Amino acid sequence: MLDYLIVGQGIAGSVLSWQLLKAGKRILVINNKDTNQASQVAAGIYNPITGRNLVKSWLADELFPTLLRFYKELESILSVNFLHPKPIFRPFINDEERALWEAKVSDDGYKVFCLDSREAYKKWHGFDHDGGFFIQQAGYVDVPLFLAATRTYLQAKGCYIEADFDYSKLDLSRGYVEYQGLQPTKIIFCEGAQATQNPFFSYLPFLLVKGELLTIKPAKPLDIIYNRSVFILPKSKDQALVGATYNWDDLTLTPTKEARHVLEAKMHKLLRIPYQILSQQAGIRPATFDRRPLIGLHPEYPQLGIFNGLGSKGVSLAPYLAAEFVQYLLYSKELPVEVRLDRIR
Repeated sequence: MLDYLIVGQGIAGSVLSWQLLKAGKRILVINNKDTNQASQVAAGIYNPITGRNLVKSWLADELFPTLLRFYKELESILSVNFLHPKPIFRPFINDEERALWEAKVSDDGYKVFCLDSREAYKKWHGFDHDGGFFIQQAGYVDVPLFLAATRTYLQAKGCYIEADFDYSKLDLSRGYVEYQGLQPTKIIFCEGAQATQNPFFSYLPFLLVKGELLTIKPAKPLDIIYNRSVFILPKSKDQALVGATYNWDDLTLTPTKEARHVLEAKMHKLLRIPYQILSQQAGIRPATFDRRPLIGLHPEYPQLGIFNGLGSKGVSLAPYLAAEFVQYLLYSKELPVEVRLDRIR
């Protein structure tokens, strides 16, 4: 007996698979790894404080303790290191931002995520700025490594099939789900951008966005994440990622000269040391009209569900929201109103 058939093994499908396994459920994942382009090229940064007004990310107080526990537990199970806690350094843009940050540091609701500004980082490692501030409980997940380790684990447990999902083979006519001889209790679609082609969920208001990254080789090693209009993420002693762009019109997977020029122009305002561009990657993020995920069961076919729309914050949103979705599936606990499908009119 199969409890859940999960379609897609990007960040959403992988995290949901782990949460269902943890709940003792029998799962099978169907995935074509070549279609998970956004997850495969994702930088995987998690950052609790964002935006011009330096506000906490939505659900930050729940998300960040959960994600740290979740990924650390999986590292232990898989004997693979893909979680990399690192402070994020954000240069001050002006005196007003400096004053705003000093106020945040003294705010009880922000203290857990804040470190005092450090003038010692002025001109540090070739970065050009007039001081700045540090954000803690931040870092990145090596997403390709996490996905590969999860796939290997699922394969070893007989819970993974490498294949395209054929919607035409899905039979709901007898009141239960049947797909190519399988009869799961439910099918959960975690397809990322492919959801726009899903005949059952294409009505949802996805707002797909193309993102591009550069891989660079800086002349000096970097050891923390920098964020000021672009991020510069050290991945190894001699490589770093620079990103990202947002393009709602060109939804091809072809890297563009325009995106490269935009990233380099922004990087030049921050980085003052030589570097070499090694490669450029593109992916399509499954964003939504209101920047909130789309989670729940189909209004007409409750045997079908969706866990999608995590956008650029998949590594931080997925652990907490997947756990919430499992509670909903198993015990009918209400989902957060911001992610429910019935908000779509």
